[in-house]
Amino acid sequence: MTRAQWGKLTLALIIGALVLIVSSVAIIDPFEVYHKATAFIPPIESGTQSYSNAGIAKSYDYDSIIIGSSMTENFRPSQLDSLLGGRFVKLCINGGTPFNHKQMMDIAFGSHEIRRVFYGLDVGALSFFYTTPKAEMPTYLYDDNLFNDVQYWFNQSVLAKYVPKCLMTLGQTDPGQRDSMYSWGENFAYGADAVLREPIRTDEVAQRPLEEHPTLSQQSMLNIEHNFIPFIEAHPETEFIFFFPPYSLMQWYSFYTQGILNDHLMQKQAVVERLLAYDNVKLYDFQDRLDWILDLNHYVDYEHYGAHINAEIAELIASDAHRVTGTEQIRATASVLIDHVDRLRRHGAWPASFDSIPSTKGDT
Repeated sequence: MTRAQWGKLTLALIIGALVLIVSSVAIIDPFEVYHKATAFIPPIESGTQSYSNAGIAKSYDYDSIIIGSSMTENFRPSQLDSLLGGRFVKLCINGGTPFNHKQMMDIAFGSHEIRRVFYGLDVGALSFFYTTPKAEMPTYLYDDNLFNDVQYWFNQSVLAKYVPKCLMTLGQTDPGQRDSMYSWGENFAYGADAVLREPIRTDEVAQRPLEEHPTLSQQSMLNIEHNFIPFIEAHPETEFIFFFPPYSLMQWYSFYTQGILNDHLMQKQAVVERLLAYDNVKLYDFQDRLDWILDLNHYVDYEHYGAHINAEIAELIASDAHRVTGTEQIRATASVLIDHVDRLRRHGAWPASFDSIPSTKGDT
């Protein structure tokens, strides 16, 4: 074999190997970026969320989306289909910032006609800079530029881990995956032993006084104006359903010990006032559900509640319970939360019953 022939053969083999790799990834397509999986179970896991969501948003059949942090991961889209109408998919981002949620809505609205957005609103997340993601997203999977997909085709994890995972389930399907994806409710222990991680402080912690008409902080305002309002205004035919998740009282106590309890409550009120200006927005608040937030058996930590709470939230929203129509309701919720945080501080330990601790503000 001459040197020229050897060179041509080597080049042909290299090109052939590259074509084989690209074809394998594009045809199997573990993250469903080019087409929805029909012959294997796609590896939709909490660790692949930022990758899997790209394919779900592009390739799935839906007209409604679930947006939010881990507070929304245990919702069942099929339940929301039945209660609210439409076909839902999860585009949650664990610990996501409003910018992450904007990325999800960008691709959903860019590829589908969206009937409803079901959005779990964590006010604390509004403190992130409005263009800051939780972590760097694989943006090459979210755009329409085929050339930068080279980062997908030759990704070591895709080739060594996720393509083989798909091949191991070849010929199988999971009809329940739309509901089960990202769900974690059965994976953790619940109750006081899991939640109570630190002693209850009994000292007074300085808080900024509540204002009757608070304004959005700069970071919150930027998030609302750049990551919420453009979608609400551009899509008046879409119904945006926002809800405030029911953290346990320990989360509000943690805000208190950090000196930011009243700040969060004021930002919540300012957000509500801004969003209620739109006819295609509905708001719901579950943060003063005392039967939930005072019962640690519902929680795995300060914030995260079990899937049974998600199911009940869906039922309540469908019946229009806990609907917020004015900021006075938010002020009333704030009063309840502040009072119970104060009871906890004065008692110095998680009580058997909060009813046994007298309120300093009268009945709430």
